[in-house]
Amino acid sequence: MFNGIKRFFLRKYLKENRVARNREMISLKKARSIGVLCQITNEDSYKSIYAIFSKLQAENHNVRLVGYIDDKEVPFYCLPQLTCDFFSNKHLNWYGKPMMPQLQDFLKLDLDILIDFSYQDTAPIESLLALTKAHFIIGQNPGTAQYYDLFINDSNKQYGNFLNAIYKYTSKLSGDE
Repeated sequence: MFNGIKRFFLRKYLKENRVARNREMISLKKARSIGVLCQITNEDSYKSIYAIFSKLQAENHNVRLVGYIDDKEVPFYCLPQLTCDFFSNKHLNWYGKPMMPQLQDFLKLDLDILIDFSYQDTAPIESLLALTKAHFIIGQNPGTAQYYDLFINDSNKQYGNFLNAIYKYTSKLSGDE
């Protein structure tokens, strides 16, 4: 019951404070700035998402990674860097909104594309999706599909397959292919 009350207040806050975005369709190949949003569940998921992050950086994109860990502390293997931030439950207010200063900076960024790699519906990820100024939001989580400009249903739940689908569909939709 308490979680339902927390969820109610979060949704009310997000509805009242949702950011008016300047939506723009852009292909992943042409995007200059990309935000990567994910939920880290274990060391393997960290390694997989970091490989995606590194691949996008190698293609000369300005990439910013934000990872959520549903635990009290950020684990030792999640190494914070200049363009990577990780947060846990201790960085949330009582109804699940992220309160870390680095996340407030992330929300102020003028991103061309924000990619949500999360598979589970969580309050912190939903908060970031609702409050971002990103021009184009892509995701695969049916629970937060209302925030996406492009929803890709990926039943494999593998980050590499999802990234390939993003390349394919953004190229087709923007007319680059």
